[in-house]
Amino acid sequence: MRANAFIAGLCLLAAWAGTASLARAAGSDLDTLLATSKAAPRADIDGRPLLPETLRDRLAVVSFVSADCTILCVTRTMDLDALARGLPASLRGRVVFLTIGMDPAGDDAGRLRSLVRQLLGPAPQIRVLPSDAGEVKAVAEILRYPAAALPDPPPSVLLFDRRGRTAMVYGGDPLDAPRLQRDLVALDSFTEGLDRP
Repeated sequence: MRANAFIAGLCLLAAWAGTASLARAAGSDLDTLLATSKAAPRADIDGRPLLPETLRDRLAVVSFVSADCTILCVTRTMDLDALARGLPASLRGRVVFLTIGMDPAGDDAGRLRSLVRQLLGPAPQIRVLPSDAGEVKAVAEILRYPAAALPDPPPSVLLFDRRGRTAMVYGGDPLDAPRLQRDLVALDSFTEGLDRP
């Protein structure tokens, strides 16, 4: 099972790398991933809008979730929240942790909020973004994630630099939290993003 997860992660990395240049043409990779057709900004499960200044000049870690996801998805979400809580104080304010809901037919904001409170307590460090069908379709296409696998969320974690460019895609489980933390520390030193350290 670990070998399959590793191979799936490599496939996701290759797929994401292949679409990165297209995403940059429309804005940053992160902007493309979070795009919505609504006039208002995307909002999290608590109704707080995800404003551009929330992401400006910050590193972003993005994962995916559904209320009915498997234990691997549950532990990944819990591990990311623990990582966010354990970041050095000097780095904590410069990293945003987001998770995107991938089951619009089954998960509204209330159902996702209930799952997150149950898993992470009353003050999670991860902002959860519910999605509509169009947003889920767009994310699946960007990641080349098979529509037949939905609503199971992609088993990947994406890392974006300060300019919203894709820095790394981690695939498979369990989450390698020490490696992700090392990568965050290293990437934080690239004050202008990956292009100009």
